[in-house]
Amino acid sequence: MWSEASAIEAHEEPRPRATSPQAIESAYHAYYPALVRRLTVIVGDPHEAEDLAQTTFERALGALDRFDGGDVRGWLYTIGVRLAINESRRRRRLQDFLSRLEPDLAFIDVDPDLWKALKALDRRTRAAIVLSVLDGYRYQEISAMLDVPAGTVGSWITRGKAQLRAALEEREP
Repeated sequence: MWSEASAIEAHEEPRPRATSPQAIESAYHAYYPALVRRLTVIVGDPHEAEDLAQTTFERALGALDRFDGGDVRGWLYTIGVRLAINESRRRRRLQDFLSRLEPDLAFIDVDPDLWKALKALDRRTRAAIVLSVLDGYRYQEISAMLDVPAGTVGSWITRGKAQLRAALEEREP
């Protein structure tokens, strides 16, 4: 049976589909600022939220073949929120790991200057250095433990050692 409603539906323009890199680029311009705001609320850090938003669009580009062409904004928000939740979980696991490490470090009494210099490093760098230097783990193993790329671990360790050297050289007369 032909009704007015089905006649209207038959003549409606199809919704735009995000099935091309150009469509994702258009969605980027339309939805990026709102996505960053939402992710900032979840992770509590605007810079980290920007990184997660970038990763969201990278993942979206890589998953175009699996997108059904529906609500682009909802699809992007789903990817972004899942990334943010996973990052929050990863940070919580890292915090738990680091809180177990700090009280047991034997060199606190042996070299208070070294301890002070280590405490000045950010937690991720300190964890990477402790796992590498004290525990003997390789970058790939640390990368799996901290859920970051091995190159990131290498950067943290290299920068952290340079900061430690600088801090310990300052103490010498």
